[in-house]
Amino acid sequence: MNDEFHQVKLKEEKDAGTTRTLSRGLAVLSEILGAESPPTQTELALSTGLAKATVSRLLSTLVESGFASQQPGSQTYLAGPLVARWLRASPLEALLAEQAAPILDELRDLAGETAVLCVPVWPDRVTIVRSLANSPVRAQKAIGESGPLSRGCSGRAFLAFAKGAYVDAALQARPLIKSTANSVTEVTDFLDRLKQERELGYSMSIEGTYPDMNGIAVPIFASASSMPIAIINVSGPSARWTRESMVAFAPELKQRAALLSAYFTSETIS
Repeated sequence: MNDEFHQVKLKEEKDAGTTRTLSRGLAVLSEILGAESPPTQTELALSTGLAKATVSRLLSTLVESGFASQQPGSQTYLAGPLVARWLRASPLEALLAEQAAPILDELRDLAGETAVLCVPVWPDRVTIVRSLANSPVRAQKAIGESGPLSRGCSGRAFLAFAKGAYVDAALQARPLIKSTANSVTEVTDFLDRLKQERELGYSMSIEGTYPDMNGIAVPIFASASSMPIAIINVSGPSARWTRESMVAFAPELKQRAALLSAYFTSETIS
């Protein structure tokens, strides 16, 4: 009886500790989401009333699980991809979605393939608008779908125009992996490809992320931003959406991207 009582007591204490940790973690996450600007660890400790060591442990868990992310080259924190993929209500993203939707429909009709708009959510990218191809055999993209910036042509279209320190941090946060036979797994090869694609103004993936699926992507800029604010991707089955098809379509895609970039002047997003 004493052993059984002891086991029950231990379980209750463990459950209470788990609940307390969860409550503290949610408090930290709530402060991150509610802050006017990305807070530091010290600021989070002050706003939650928790010890810095406790906040440090909680932040490590939140970042590792994808609920928070640390801005590269800084000590500040912001919403991670698992949260940001569902929080698509910022004025800029709302404006992006509104302006991009008809352009994506045009690209879908011209290419006959699925067109999507992604935004960077460190260290990933999240789809916020899509226009699915009419063919039953097509690239399936979902709103809120996320993927590492280090994977696929959409991520490279962003990183090709990012600063070196940002690219290095992205590769540390999301290391290169071999998902298909054509995946780029060597950092030097990846960096070389970024340089080439920056000169081209677009990135292409030939079955680099998914077998039998190709894609082409271009960045969207705003005059107030030194890096892209979004990426347009057009993808489809490799048997139909071939390298030659994508290269021929690149000028059309870049033209539509330029129109969208031109809209986002500093006056527009201020």
